[in-house]
Amino acid sequence: MPAKRSELATWRREQIIDSAMSVFGGKGVDAASMKDVAMAAGVTQGLLYHYFAGKEALVVAVIAERGFLPELRRLLSAAADRPASEVLPEVVAGFDKLLTARTPLLGMFLSGAHGNPKIRAGLEAVIAEGQRLLGEYLTARVAAGELHEHEPSAVAQMLLCSSLVTAVMGLSSDPRAKTSILIHGLAAT
Repeated sequence: MPAKRSELATWRREQIIDSAMSVFGGKGVDAASMKDVAMAAGVTQGLLYHYFAGKEALVVAVIAERGFLPELRRLLSAAADRPASEVLPEVVAGFDKLLTARTPLLGMFLSGAHGNPKIRAGLEAVIAEGQRLLGEYLTARVAAGELHEHEPSAVAQMLLCSSLVTAVMGLSSDPRAKTSILIHGLAAT
């Protein structure tokens, strides 16, 4: 346990988010309560509300902080001058790995987006940020002359959604094959 008050607060918040991912993933967002999360985290419900305004805010925090967005930021921050043929397979492989390792996120993502407008809005913001980051990278690769002009948000959607569907279906996929199709296209030259 951390010694300083600020470190303790950060540690406690992380503990709550991890517990929430487990509870929401196991029970589903609708069936789980803040009381369930508090019990799993070993804290009072009042403490949960100190960190998060409500269940919707906690669900969005779990997806934003335990989902792929932090890893995507990390991958793309070091990728500005690297070719898409190297970077895109890394992005897809990283997303595939996260979906496999954190299966509760899948359930949260799918169930949370359905019935609750606040959660849906938060998820849309997380998705939009991911598409923006990947789109900026792809636009830079177009400017570098590596890729043809295209709609970056459509490519980002195709890459990430194909991984999401693959994970939901329990299928395996080859990140290099997926990205090669996008980079080289299907047209005969």
